Amino acid sequence: MHKDNWDHSQFKNPHGEEGRILLEDMNDHHRSLSEWALSNLPAFCCSNILDIGCGGGMLISLLAERFPNASICGVDISDESVRLTKETNNDLVKKGKCTITKNSVSELPFKNHSFDLVTAFETYFFWPNISEDIKEATRVVSPGGYIIIVSEAYPHPNFDEQNAEYTRLYGLKLLKNEELEALIRKCGFDVTVVEIEEKNWIAFIGKRK
Repeated sequence: MHKDNWDHSQFKNPHGEEGRILLEDMNDHHRSLSEWALSNLPAFCCSNILDIGCGGGMLISLLAERFPNASICGVDISDESVRLTKETNNDLVKKGKCTITKNSVSELPFKNHSFDLVTAFETYFFWPNISEDIKEATRVVSPGGYIIIVSEAYPHPNFDEQNAEYTRLYGLKLLKNEELEALIRKCGFDVTVVEIEEKNWIAFIGKRK
């Protein structure tokens, strides 16, 4: 997130030339957050991955490095995100190891229990109906599989002013940690919450029972 002179609607649905620039910037800006979050995943067998809100495609590149034998699907509501993610992961797409489509988290075109890992980085706070969309995101996680939801902002007294500004500018809906954790647990998951308090970073790691 930034306080630059962007059209703030771009953060929710990047489009056009400015959207492309923003997505490329996000690929750089979110890399350290993404690397940290993935480092908290346990070692497990992973054949199929879904990245919800794939943005500029950087996370898919990291996932391919972490899980070289997995097939990866990315979805996003932004046409520009779909284009850039394909470009960023051109080799994976050409090899048939990665597919990118335009879809919403609210209506994922996948069967139940299709993925060993579902990722949602820097996106849940833009979802149309967070409680229902959590149900949809967790629906496609296989038994024993994982979902990881990551944000570089969460409600905390030290960041109240900053997060209030994010909410005003970008329309974020930041849930309290216990609220988001409870939504994931209600879907049949054990949940581990990891945070870096001084950075206001958080990761919710759910494992389907």
